[in-house]
Amino acid sequence: MQLQQRVLVVLAHPDDESFLCGGTIAKMSERGVQITLLCATKGEMGRRMGNPILTTREALPELRVEELKRACEELGISDLRFLNVRDKTIEFESFDLLAERIVKVIREVQPDALITFHEKYGGHPDHCAIGRAAAFAFLNSGDPDFYPDPVFPAIKIHSLYFVLWHAFYDEWLKENGPGSITEINIAGTLKKKIRALRSHRSQTLAVPELWTNQNPSLPFLKESEYFIKGNSLPKLEETDFFQTIERMG
Repeated sequence: MQLQQRVLVVLAHPDDESFLCGGTIAKMSERGVQITLLCATKGEMGRRMGNPILTTREALPELRVEELKRACEELGISDLRFLNVRDKTIEFESFDLLAERIVKVIREVQPDALITFHEKYGGHPDHCAIGRAAAFAFLNSGDPDFYPDPVFPAIKIHSLYFVLWHAFYDEWLKENGPGSITEINIAGTLKKKIRALRSHRSQTLAVPELWTNQNPSLPFLKESEYFIKGNSLPKLEETDFFQTIERMG
């Protein structure tokens, strides 16, 4: 019997998961993949508080956590965890401590693949910082001498992917070519992605087209999501995170 496939998603803020890879997460969940989301912050420094305003600065973290929980329900994320780092300060946190905490989650969850930000193409200091720590954790989680854990053994993850935001797609493609990108068709789960984005009301009410148009033509709502292949995967066209894993046996 084939074991259930697992994916660990390590991102910085509530709503990152919906904007950047919501369609892909929903698609994997529909296939029975176990999704764990590790969110570094509670988004307490987000500049938006609704339009019209829904909350206060003091109450924003609690609201954003509730919004994220609703988005997780829409996308099929069954395991939500927080690192509880202060928003907009991830780059100032101890890198070693961040990496250790992510390694502990990796060893507990035992994912087949890890999704995070690219440290250069994250587009936000928090994104780049958590992506750098997650990639380091990916490389070292299989080393039993790296932060030894008496409960959860070392585990090597098969695959690493970085979310490729549409704003950086052309630049990455020009520098690295199409063989370094995995394209996921999300036409079948795009509506779930839109509902998840609407769950983040405090952040998305300021995007009228997302709320007034049944088929909004926003750049982050195309029928494909893109990911940078983060480790030395074979240079083959990949439309599914588990193609390469299965071919590797």
